[in-house]
Amino acid sequence: MINSNDRKLALSGWLKEHNPSSYNSSLKLQKFLLFYELFSHVNNEPADFSSLKGYKKGPVFSAVWGDYTKEHEEFIKKSREAYLKNSTTINSSHAKRSSFLTSILSESELSELTHALNLWQSKKERILAGEKQVPLDKKDFIRSDKELICKLESLYPDDLIESVIIEHIDNKSFLIPKDKVREFTAEHMDVLMQIAESQELYNPVYVDIADDGGLIID
Repeated sequence: MINSNDRKLALSGWLKEHNPSSYNSSLKLQKFLLFYELFSHVNNEPADFSSLKGYKKGPVFSAVWGDYTKEHEEFIKKSREAYLKNSTTINSSHAKRSSFLTSILSESELSELTHALNLWQSKKERILAGEKQVPLDKKDFIRSDKELICKLESLYPDDLIESVIIEHIDNKSFLIPKDKVREFTAEHMDVLMQIAESQELYNPVYVDIADDGGLIID
């Protein structure tokens, strides 16, 4: 029996269709769903926080977690059906940005980011003390939370997301302009592999090619 509602099923189906790598991670699916609802909320659009609980790795929609882990094949089927039926109700901008975040950040980075939300922090002591299924309340989503989500929205606008490809090397996410991809050589990739070993870099890493053919790393 599937307990996730049609909205969460449709969004899960969207992620499986457009970003199967993130969909295949239970944690990244949860972060995608959370970011989508938060982007909707800060833009004064309908948002669904039902069954949102606090876990050590961040907020979790418990109904989706249970379906994904215990009824996986049925969840895949129902999420695909819901997506095909309700795809026009999904805000593609919010979905793409939420998916982008799950692609450019590691699981630990995503957890750290959502730990910064008062939505989770307000129940931190209970969660870390080992209490299970701690309910998270939308009223705990305060101004600082809104500012963080709005900052993410401004950092990763639609035109940026559409203009780059993501190259994953080790745990680093390199953003490469689509119009420069053909200029990338094996030597450039060797340089990125060496750079990926640096612990001083923070995801995502912006990459461009200078006029002299060298790499620009930001």
